[in-house]
Amino acid sequence: MFLLTEDSLKEYYEIFEIINLINVIIFIIEYVFRLYAIGYDKSTTRTKYAMTPFMIIDLLAILPTILVFLGINTSFLRALRIVRIFKLFKFAKYSEVDEMIMKILSEKKEEFIFIFAAILILLFTITPLAYFAEHDAQPEVFRSMSTTLWWSVTTFTTVGYGDMYPITTFGKFITTIISILGIAFYAIPGAIFTASLLEELKQKNKKKKTKE
Repeated sequence: MFLLTEDSLKEYYEIFEIINLINVIIFIIEYVFRLYAIGYDKSTTRTKYAMTPFMIIDLLAILPTILVFLGINTSFLRALRIVRIFKLFKFAKYSEVDEMIMKILSEKKEEFIFIFAAILILLFTITPLAYFAEHDAQPEVFRSMSTTLWWSVTTFTTVGYGDMYPITTFGKFITTIISILGIAFYAIPGAIFTASLLEELKQKNKKKKTKE
């Protein structure tokens, strides 16, 4: 899928398409067999199993190709092929690391929700200030509040593409404040997650030693 976007590899496009088709056929066969086999599990039904998140992702991954064979071909359907990337997460659900991360997110959800809410409040506070500071000086750049919100997000995340930047004194002051706050706010959830992860690894090692 990635190689099909490289102009320098156009001579190999046909080969890539054949490989893609083979992959999809394998996905379809595996999907049908898995859906059939689950019928022997008395704890669930095929319909219920088909509606689980990973089965929906699998269906969306093969659906565009099936619809193309039926004569329905649109750019939107081709774009749906990107959901195949989510199949990679199927490997993670069997790992201990995945369980550990989910446990951390569950235990620290209040902290993460608070930080996320604080970030939103900060962005929606800074945006109008920056808009009124810069709109008259750069009406073509800071055209609206929504456009300025984009600037707030890129500045807060310290990305700063350079497509929008303040030229007024007050605008530069606001930029300085939001950049400093951005670094601080990104450090907090990172620290919480890292501390929790280290604690979980420590507990895991203790359990292993106890079993030994």
